[in-house]
Amino acid sequence: MTKRVVLDAMIKRADFAQQSESATLELSSTLKLSEISSASPVSKFLRKPDFQRETNHWSPLQVAGLIKSFVSGELIPALILWKSESFVFVIDGAHRLSALKAWMENDYGAGGISYSYFGQSIPIEQQEIAKATQRLVEREVGRYSDFLSLTEEQLASNPEKAALHATIFSRSLHVQWVPGNQEVAESSFFKINSQGTVLDSTEELLLKNRRKSYAIGARSIVRAGTGHKYWSKFEPTIQADIEENALEQNDLYFQPSVTEPIKTLDLPIGGTSSPVDALKTLIDIFSLVDGASDSKKRLAELSDDTDGSETLNLLKRSKRVADRISGNSHGSLGLHPAVYFYTERGKHSRFLFLGVVKVIAEKVRNNNKEWFKDFTYVRQELEAVLINRKSLINQGLANVNSGQRIDRISDLLNFLVKQLKEGIKVDDVGILAALGLQGAAGDLKIIDAPEGFSAETKSAAFLHTAIATAPRCPVCKGLLHIIKSASYDHKKPVSAGGAGTVDNAQITHPFCNTGIKGGEEG
Repeated sequence: MTKRVVLDAMIKRADFAQQSESATLELSSTLKLSEISSASPVSKFLRKPDFQRETNHWSPLQVAGLIKSFVSGELIPALILWKSESFVFVIDGAHRLSALKAWMENDYGAGGISYSYFGQSIPIEQQEIAKATQRLVEREVGRYSDFLSLTEEQLASNPEKAALHATIFSRSLHVQWVPGNQEVAESSFFKINSQGTVLDSTEELLLKNRRKSYAIGARSIVRAGTGHKYWSKFEPTIQADIEENALEQNDLYFQPSVTEPIKTLDLPIGGTSSPVDALKTLIDIFSLVDGASDSKKRLAELSDDTDGSETLNLLKRSKRVADRISGNSHGSLGLHPAVYFYTERGKHSRFLFLGVVKVIAEKVRNNNKEWFKDFTYVRQELEAVLINRKSLINQGLANVNSGQRIDRISDLLNFLVKQLKEGIKVDDVGILAALGLQGAAGDLKIIDAPEGFSAETKSAAFLHTAIATAPRCPVCKGLLHIIKSASYDHKKPVSAGGAGTVDNAQITHPFCNTGIKGGEEG
């Protein structure tokens, strides 16, 4: 997947309907580069609509290419702007403006403006992309600050740089203005963005439902409660609770970032997704938490969240499910991502992940405490099936209609727990039947593996070795995801005279410690 440059901090967002003191900026047919700078009074009026997608869809090559086109005097498509009573909104051209401003500020997603915008928290992957983009721009064009500091003598002695300097500081971007009111401007935005780089279906869904709890909650988690505050109109205490909850769930689902091939078992349970993919995953999670099978239909049923209470309650509901899957809460199963959410070749599977989410959400929603005990009772055998039959399960999924795969994984997990609890041996035919497929493994439509040692092959080799030697919980004998989910337990209880010494300590799943060994209901 092509890495994308995060330029979302370059132009702030605002609500179309937000009005304050009237902007006195005159409508002009051009916009100079100097007017984009943070120090420019004009720049202080510039805004993106609050519903616009994140400015993170360009690759380093696209960013460098736009800057190079500008300094070379090549054609740059006109910006499309709309003036409200308070701001000048960028209807089309946010990536162009952001790329040029990033060059001027030397901030490609990890500079001063970005650090402030994202609450001093920049993911490592974003930092690496920013550095790569900076190096590419400097190689292809040079630093803006270097052009800015050129003296007359230096310009006179270097005609090539003098020509570039003249273009940079004299040319303007052409501007087209959208006439009319807020409704006209919003309609123009969606019409324009249905062309060119088309809005992803998830993006469009969220934009049109941007005031609903699912959209606000998903955006808050994706950015760990930082970036543009889509929840800024709520009371400060509600805002703080949303941000805290979002940060915790971002950590549970999407941290840490990993690279391919996989060289660690510390894998994010929700995958290393792009923001758009992560948003789609979160909307699906919310729907499953609420017991809905169709996320789009569920989203359409919701009303706008006017005070933040619905968003906060949603985040609390989803966190109860997340806390069962991973983390250190007392009811956490501490599911190992390599076993439950990744293919045998090291690829995160949204179907495996969401299928497990569906099962856990259903048990939490129905307060089915016995199922968690049954799961723990058979966990060692169940994980052996998932590890040893992973290829069969994924091959089977490939033969299931994509719209049914989450349900089929949910059915499979429930089937395995029931069968193993009853002491019934699980075979390939039973696994395929649980997936809604008839026959044996030989009846499947086989997907050929690529030749050579691809990243997937290397990941598969690592996982095969690492899982075999991974630590196990002494209570249930299931694999431990120690970094994310670990409970420190007394082998001999304190009540029986057990001391807090190393030889009396063992690491278990949180639920195994409290819900099983401790006798709590979890």
